[in-house]
Amino acid sequence: MILEQYAEELRLQHLKKRIFRFEFEGKFYWLKQPEHPKGSQRLLKLFSQKHFQQEAERLLVLQKGGAPIPQVYVANDKMLVLEDAGKSVSALLSSDALSSEQKQQILDDSAKALVDLHQKNFIHGRPLVKDILWQNGQVRFVDFEAVSHSKNLRWHKIRDSLLFVYGLGRERSLSREQIQNTIKTYRTFADPTQWQEALKIVSRFHWLYPLLLPFKKIAGKDLRAFYCLIENIG
Repeated sequence: MILEQYAEELRLQHLKKRIFRFEFEGKFYWLKQPEHPKGSQRLLKLFSQKHFQQEAERLLVLQKGGAPIPQVYVANDKMLVLEDAGKSVSALLSSDALSSEQKQQILDDSAKALVDLHQKNFIHGRPLVKDILWQNGQVRFVDFEAVSHSKNLRWHKIRDSLLFVYGLGRERSLSREQIQNTIKTYRTFADPTQWQEALKIVSRFHWLYPLLLPFKKIAGKDLRAFYCLIENIG
Protein backbone atom coordinates (compact mmCIF):
# COMPACT_ATOMS: atom_id res chain seq x y z
CA MET A 1 0.00 0.00 0.00
CA ILE A 2 1.31 3.45 -0.88
CA LEU A 3 1.27 6.41 1.50
CA GLU A 4 -1.58 8.26 -0.26
CA GLN A 5 -3.87 5.22 -0.12
CA TYR A 6 -3.14 4.66 3.55
CA ALA A 7 -3.70 8.35 4.34
CA GLU A 8 -7.03 8.31 2.51
CA GLU A 9 -8.20 5.36 4.61
CA LEU A 10 -7.22 7.21 7.78
CA ARG A 11 -8.95 10.37 6.60
CA LEU A 12 -12.23 8.52 6.10
CA GLN A 13 -11.90 7.06 9.59
CA HIS A 14 -11.26 10.48 11.15
CA LEU A 15 -13.48 12.90 9.24
CA LYS A 16 -14.08 14.98 12.38
CA LYS A 17 -10.37 15.55 13.00
CA ARG A 18 -8.99 18.51 11.12
CA ILE A 19 -5.36 17.55 11.76
CA PHE A 20 -3.72 14.50 13.24
CA ARG A 21 -0.40 12.64 13.33
CA PHE A 22 0.08 9.11 12.05
CA GLU A 23 2.82 6.59 11.34
CA PHE A 24 3.46 4.78 8.06
CA GLU A 25 6.33 2.36 7.46
CA GLY A 26 8.33 3.67 10.39
CA LYS A 27 7.95 7.39 9.62
CA PHE A 28 5.58 9.96 11.08
CA TYR A 29 3.37 12.34 9.13
CA TRP A 30 0.66 14.92 9.70
CA LEU A 31 -2.66 14.77 7.88
CA LYS A 32 -4.72 17.91 7.53
CA GLN A 33 -8.16 18.16 5.94
CA PRO A 34 -10.72 20.93 5.42
CA GLU A 35 -13.00 21.79 8.29
CA HIS A 36 -16.41 20.14 8.27
CA PRO A 37 -18.84 22.79 9.64
CA LYS A 38 -22.04 21.64 11.29
CA GLY A 39 -25.56 23.06 11.30
CA SER A 40 -25.82 26.68 10.28
CA GLN A 41 -22.04 26.83 9.89
CA ARG A 42 -22.36 24.71 6.75
CA LEU A 43 -22.81 27.98 4.87
CA LEU A 44 -19.11 28.54 5.53
CA LYS A 45 -18.10 25.22 3.98
CA LEU A 46 -17.37 26.69 0.56
CA PHE A 47 -15.07 29.30 2.11
CA SER A 48 -13.34 26.62 4.20
CA GLN A 49 -12.73 24.49 1.12
CA LYS A 50 -11.39 27.44 -0.86
CA HIS A 51 -9.03 28.40 1.95
CA PHE A 52 -7.79 24.81 2.16
CA GLN A 53 -7.11 24.65 -1.58
CA GLN A 54 -5.23 27.95 -1.41
CA GLU A 55 -3.09 26.56 1.40
CA ALA A 56 -2.30 23.44 -0.64
CA GLU A 57 -1.33 25.52 -3.66
CA ARG A 58 0.80 27.80 -1.48
CA LEU A 59 2.72 24.85 -0.01
CA LEU A 60 3.42 23.39 -3.44
CA VAL A 61 4.79 26.73 -4.66
CA LEU A 62 7.03 26.93 -1.59
CA GLN A 63 8.25 23.38 -2.01
CA LYS A 64 9.02 23.90 -5.70
CA GLY A 65 10.98 27.02 -4.81
CA GLY A 66 13.09 25.17 -2.25
CA ALA A 67 11.66 26.92 0.80
CA PRO A 68 12.44 25.32 4.19
CA ILE A 69 9.05 23.68 4.83
CA PRO A 70 8.01 20.14 5.77
CA GLN A 71 8.02 17.79 2.78
CA VAL A 72 4.60 17.73 1.12
CA TYR A 73 3.65 14.18 0.10
CA VAL A 74 -0.03 14.62 -0.75
CA ALA A 75 -1.84 17.83 -1.69
CA ASN A 76 -5.36 17.64 -3.08
CA ASP A 77 -8.80 19.09 -2.33
CA LYS A 78 -9.40 16.49 0.40
CA MET A 79 -6.20 16.40 2.38
CA LEU A 80 -2.62 17.48 2.92
CA VAL A 81 -0.01 14.99 4.08
CA LEU A 82 3.26 16.45 5.32
CA GLU A 83 6.28 14.97 7.01
CA ASP A 84 6.58 15.30 10.77
CA ALA A 85 9.42 17.83 10.90
CA GLY A 86 9.79 18.04 14.67
CA LYS A 87 8.48 20.11 17.54
CA SER A 88 7.84 23.84 17.45
CA VAL A 89 10.69 26.03 18.61
CA SER A 90 8.34 27.52 21.20
CA ALA A 91 7.75 24.08 22.73
CA LEU A 92 11.46 23.27 22.71
CA LEU A 93 12.34 26.54 24.43
CA SER A 94 10.03 25.72 27.33
CA SER A 95 11.45 22.21 27.72
CA ASP A 96 13.45 21.45 30.87
CA ALA A 97 15.20 18.62 29.03
CA LEU A 98 17.32 21.02 26.96
CA SER A 99 20.25 23.09 28.17
CA SER A 100 20.60 26.82 27.60
CA GLU A 101 23.30 26.06 25.02
CA GLN A 102 21.01 23.70 23.11
CA LYS A 103 18.20 26.24 23.14
CA GLN A 104 20.54 28.93 21.83
CA GLN A 105 21.57 26.65 18.98
CA ILE A 106 17.91 26.11 18.08
CA LEU A 107 17.33 29.87 18.10
CA ASP A 108 20.42 30.50 15.95
CA ASP A 109 19.34 27.81 13.48
CA SER A 110 15.91 29.47 13.27
CA ALA A 111 17.40 32.91 12.64
CA LYS A 112 19.60 31.55 9.83
CA ALA A 113 16.64 29.69 8.32
CA LEU A 114 14.62 32.91 8.15
CA VAL A 115 17.48 34.59 6.31
CA ASP A 116 17.62 31.61 3.94
CA LEU A 117 13.87 31.90 3.32
CA HIS A 118 14.26 35.58 2.41
CA GLN A 119 17.25 34.89 0.17
CA LYS A 120 14.99 32.58 -1.83
CA ASN A 121 12.59 35.55 -2.12
CA PHE A 122 9.87 33.99 0.00
CA ILE A 123 8.22 35.55 3.01
CA HIS A 124 6.38 33.96 5.89
CA GLY A 125 4.06 36.69 7.06
CA ARG A 126 4.21 35.77 10.75
CA PRO A 127 7.46 33.96 11.66
CA LEU A 128 6.79 33.54 15.38
CA VAL A 129 8.69 30.70 17.04
CA LYS A 130 5.49 28.70 17.41
CA ASP A 131 5.38 28.52 13.59
CA ILE A 132 8.95 27.25 13.29
CA LEU A 133 9.81 23.55 13.64
CA TRP A 134 13.22 22.19 14.61
CA GLN A 135 14.56 18.64 14.44
CA ASN A 136 18.19 17.52 14.51
CA GLY A 137 19.44 20.89 13.30
CA GLN A 138 16.88 21.15 10.51
CA VAL A 139 14.44 24.07 10.55
CA ARG A 140 11.09 24.07 8.81
CA PHE A 141 8.44 26.82 8.66
CA VAL A 142 4.69 26.17 8.88
CA ASP A 143 1.46 28.20 8.76
CA PHE A 144 2.59 30.66 6.12
CA GLU A 145 0.42 33.76 5.85
CA ALA A 146 1.96 34.85 2.58
CA VAL A 147 3.85 33.55 -0.44
CA SER A 148 4.84 36.49 -2.52
CA HIS A 149 7.07 37.78 -5.26
CA SER A 150 5.22 41.09 -5.03
CA LYS A 151 6.55 44.57 -5.63
CA ASN A 152 6.61 45.03 -1.84
CA LEU A 153 8.78 41.98 -1.23
CA ARG A 154 11.50 43.99 0.53
CA TRP A 155 8.99 45.52 2.92
CA HIS A 156 7.55 42.08 3.71
CA LYS A 157 11.04 40.79 4.50
CA ILE A 158 11.61 43.68 6.90
CA ARG A 159 8.25 43.01 8.50
CA ASP A 160 9.19 39.34 8.87
CA SER A 161 12.41 40.25 10.66
CA LEU A 162 10.60 42.53 13.09
CA LEU A 163 7.91 39.93 13.80
CA PHE A 164 10.59 37.30 14.42
CA VAL A 165 12.13 39.47 17.15
CA TYR A 166 8.66 40.38 18.39
CA GLY A 167 7.93 36.66 18.75
CA LEU A 168 11.06 36.16 20.84
CA GLY A 169 9.74 38.75 23.26
CA ARG A 170 6.54 36.74 23.74
CA GLU A 171 8.50 33.77 25.13
CA ARG A 172 8.78 33.96 28.92
CA SER A 173 11.38 31.19 28.93
CA LEU A 174 13.94 33.32 27.07
CA SER A 175 16.50 35.49 28.81
CA ARG A 176 17.52 38.85 27.45
CA GLU A 177 20.94 37.38 26.64
CA GLN A 178 19.39 34.62 24.54
CA ILE A 179 17.26 37.15 22.66
CA GLN A 180 20.24 39.41 22.00
CA ASN A 181 22.39 36.50 20.83
CA THR A 182 19.64 35.40 18.43
CA ILE A 183 19.28 38.91 17.04
CA LYS A 184 23.06 39.07 16.61
CA THR A 185 22.97 35.83 14.61
CA TYR A 186 20.17 37.10 12.40
CA ARG A 187 21.92 40.43 11.85
CA THR A 188 25.18 38.65 10.92
CA PHE A 189 23.59 36.79 8.02
CA ALA A 190 20.79 39.14 6.95
CA ASP A 191 20.91 41.87 4.32
CA PRO A 192 22.53 44.79 6.22
CA THR A 193 20.53 47.50 4.48
CA GLN A 194 17.33 45.61 5.18
CA TRP A 195 18.27 45.42 8.86
CA GLN A 196 18.99 49.15 8.99
CA GLU A 197 15.54 49.85 7.60
CA ALA A 198 14.06 47.65 10.33
CA LEU A 199 15.91 49.70 12.95
CA LYS A 200 14.51 52.92 11.52
CA ILE A 201 10.96 51.58 11.75
CA VAL A 202 11.39 50.61 15.41
CA SER A 203 12.93 54.00 16.22
CA ARG A 204 9.64 55.68 15.26
CA PHE A 205 7.98 54.08 18.27
CA HIS A 206 10.55 55.11 20.90
CA TRP A 207 8.20 57.76 22.25
CA LEU A 208 5.75 55.06 23.35
CA TYR A 209 8.28 53.21 25.48
CA PRO A 210 8.37 55.55 28.51
CA LEU A 211 4.59 55.80 28.46
CA LEU A 212 4.18 52.02 28.62
CA LEU A 213 7.12 51.28 30.91
CA PRO A 214 5.08 51.58 34.16
CA PHE A 215 3.05 48.55 33.05
CA LYS A 216 6.06 46.28 32.55
CA LYS A 217 5.50 44.15 35.66
CA ILE A 218 1.97 43.26 34.60
CA ALA A 219 2.56 43.17 30.86
CA GLY A 220 1.02 40.40 28.76
CA LYS A 221 2.71 38.69 25.81
CA ASP A 222 2.11 41.43 23.26
CA LEU A 223 3.33 44.25 25.47
CA ARG A 224 6.39 42.22 26.50
CA ALA A 225 7.09 41.72 22.82
CA PHE A 226 6.93 45.50 22.26
CA TYR A 227 9.43 46.07 25.08
CA CYS A 228 11.66 43.45 23.44
CA LEU A 229 11.69 45.33 20.14
CA ILE A 230 12.54 48.68 21.71
CA GLU A 231 15.10 47.39 24.20
CA ASN A 232 16.98 45.11 21.82
CA ILE A 233 16.86 46.71 18.40
CA GLY A 234 15.53 50.20 19.09
